[in-house]
Amino acid sequence: MQPDDELTLDARVARLERGLAAVSASLDAILSNNTAPADPIRPGPRARPQFAQLPIQGKSAEWWLARGGALLTCLALIMLYQYAVDRNWITPVVRLAAGTAVGAGLMIAAARIARTVKPAPDDTVGLREVLMGAALSAWYITAYAGAVFYHLVPVSGARAIFFALSIAGAWLALREKRALLAILAIGVGFAAPALLPSATPSIPAFAAYILALTAVGLVLYLMRGWQSVLWLTFIAFWWNAGEAVAITCCSSPLIPTRMAGSPVTARIAMTLLVALCTAMLVRVPILRRRLLALGSDLYTEPLLSEWSHSILVEVSSVIRRVTGQPTSLDSAALWAITLSSPLLALFDLSTIWRFAPVVTWGAAAAVIAVIAFRLASSARAPDDEFTHVEAAAAALWSLAGIIWLADPVSTALHVSVFPTILIGAAAHAFVALYFLRGSRFRVPRGLAKITAVGAVTMTVFAEITTVGAGFKPWWTSSAIVTIATSAWIWWTSRRIPEERGYATVIGIVAYLALMLVDGRLLGHILRPLVTASYALAGTAMLVASMRTSNPAVLRRLGGFTLVVVVARLFMLDLAGVETIWRVLLFLVCGALFLLTSYLLQVGRKPSVTG
Repeated sequence: MQPDDELTLDARVARLERGLAAVSASLDAILSNNTAPADPIRPGPRARPQFAQLPIQGKSAEWWLARGGALLTCLALIMLYQYAVDRNWITPVVRLAAGTAVGAGLMIAAARIARTVKPAPDDTVGLREVLMGAALSAWYITAYAGAVFYHLVPVSGARAIFFALSIAGAWLALREKRALLAILAIGVGFAAPALLPSATPSIPAFAAYILALTAVGLVLYLMRGWQSVLWLTFIAFWWNAGEAVAITCCSSPLIPTRMAGSPVTARIAMTLLVALCTAMLVRVPILRRRLLALGSDLYTEPLLSEWSHSILVEVSSVIRRVTGQPTSLDSAALWAITLSSPLLALFDLSTIWRFAPVVTWGAAAAVIAVIAFRLASSARAPDDEFTHVEAAAAALWSLAGIIWLADPVSTALHVSVFPTILIGAAAHAFVALYFLRGSRFRVPRGLAKITAVGAVTMTVFAEITTVGAGFKPWWTSSAIVTIATSAWIWWTSRRIPEERGYATVIGIVAYLALMLVDGRLLGHILRPLVTASYALAGTAMLVASMRTSNPAVLRRLGGFTLVVVVARLFMLDLAGVETIWRVLLFLVCGALFLLTSYLLQVGRKPSVTG
């Protein structure tokens, strides 16, 4: 073997080693790539689509079986109980005992259900609340059946049971912080007099019962702020008071009565009830705000659901737009209950003491209006919104006093009542708007504006339907007062941008009333004078429109008046007026039309400068 061949062999071995090293490196690279994350080319597992969460969460089979079995068992027990009753297997005493036991069982079952740890809205209705409400209902029904159907419990005893259950329900509502229990307790308590009527009701006992229930409802509102309970108490009290007033006012020595006790005692009891409850209802909304300001744990804001909160916010926004003042969630109760309760009280008292002079109630309305005005004018106001409520109360109650006083005034003057009311309403609107010029109290001004529009509108309807022809001094005086008041309101409001629409409306209605009064008065003297006066008024408004900054209203009224003139000329005067008057009327109207046309043309010509 040659040396060159050996060298060649060594070189070949070296080259072979280098190749093996390259292959080893390639294998290492491949192995390292296999331990990396998933191959991007290879598709991964498909993601599951996300669906919106259902309002009712999915429940297990055990949950549905438990509740379905409980429902079917309850239905079976009810049917078995009805079957036993139909066959007289269960006596009335056993039925009442069964009802009492069912209520106790429901209440025990409710107590075993744990309260939710997370704070829930006060209007939440869960299984615990349902069972407690069912227990109270079972006891209510048992007491009712024992008194009405089986006569095992006297009616007075059943009412006492109802009252005790209402107190217990109110206590449960405060402890559980659930408005449902309070609504059930207060609602059934107020319904007890209708559910358990008495052949000879005792008005003093009834008054004490209603007073206690009203106090319970208002205490619940003061402590928890449940507006549903407040509204229920307000409506139920006045409904029950009206029913009792109907019994009380019909009792007299000459009329047989179904009422136990003396009629005078009954009237005194109802008077005290109405007066005390009215004072409580008027003061409780602002008192609730004061108690919240104390920061005590006894008086807290209720937890509202989103639905309840949105409704209260919408109502509050409407009140804010009407009043122009900042409001709260309880503003509806503050305004409505405070303003209406004294008027309802005066109405009930006037019915109870129907033998008293009517002037008494008008004077009482005027007195409480003066008190409200003094409170609204005081610098020591408890709440800015309540100050506006007091100002609105002064306007509303004084208007009610004027309407009440219209009857004795008309009787003293031997005139009709309706025009007296119109004069009083127009005077009230004038005084309110005059003294409230530039005032921040928007509601009293709005009430005065509505009163003025109502008075002049009723004047128009009265002139069309009831007054007829003739002078009629008192009717004419009331029409002149309302028209003059409306004209003054139009004149003062037309320059205020936000009141121009209202000024236009009241101006148009007042002008229609003026035309009707003019037609009635001049038509009684001479019919052609009506058309001539309309023609003069129409042309005067068209000419005057050229000298005003806002001529649209005068031009429209003037044009409307001239259309009426033409209609009267051809539909009434052409056939119903003597020939000479007809000729003169056509000549006068034609001359006025020509003169007005000339003046309008001259007024439009641009001035020529030298």
